[in-house]
Amino acid sequence: MSKSHPINPSVNRLARPSRTLVLGAAVMTIATISQTSSAQAPTNSANTPKSAADSVYAATHAPNPCVNDAERHRFDFWIGEWDVTTKSGSPVGSSTIESVSGSCGLLESWTSLRGEHGKSLNSYNPLLHQWQQYWVGQGGAVSEYRSSKFDGARLSFFIKDADPLKIQRLTFTPLDGATVRQHSEASYDGGKTWSTLYDFYYHRKRK
Repeated sequence: MSKSHPINPSVNRLARPSRTLVLGAAVMTIATISQTSSAQAPTNSANTPKSAADSVYAATHAPNPCVNDAERHRFDFWIGEWDVTTKSGSPVGSSTIESVSGSCGLLESWTSLRGEHGKSLNSYNPLLHQWQQYWVGQGGAVSEYRSSKFDGARLSFFIKDADPLKIQRLTFTPLDGATVRQHSEASYDGGKTWSTLYDFYYHRKRK
């Protein structure tokens, strides 16, 4: 078989292309890719950090939307270290309530008189415009209060059963700067009458 080019016999069609041609083609390919990438890159400067310092700041500083939101602080009266008793004064346990997640929630750490532990996470849900509480106890009990209502300073959480007649209510009432009442109730007639499940009084520990 002839190795000559069919049109230009002086060119060997099986010979390797020259290094100059290979390098030239590679440079043109890189330039084309670079131009295409630049054309497709987003141009929204609002989403692009202005400098390396801006990038570091964004990665290390979380937003704090709850700090100055008054709705997020309506339950702050429960924050503190507490000794918990019945209405008559009999001790039942102790509890620590702390602000967490940049003031976006309250974390309760409960210890009963027998040493049993439990925790609840309390937060305002801006999508539902409701305060909510999720409780889990050492014994495996879980309570999820999905709705709530403020009556002045008093906050009531609600669990509504599939049966509309069954409702559970948990109410926190600040009695003074050093005492908060936590009252758990159940209704089996749609809220017409209520039965007490427990009635605890939180007494702020003296420093």
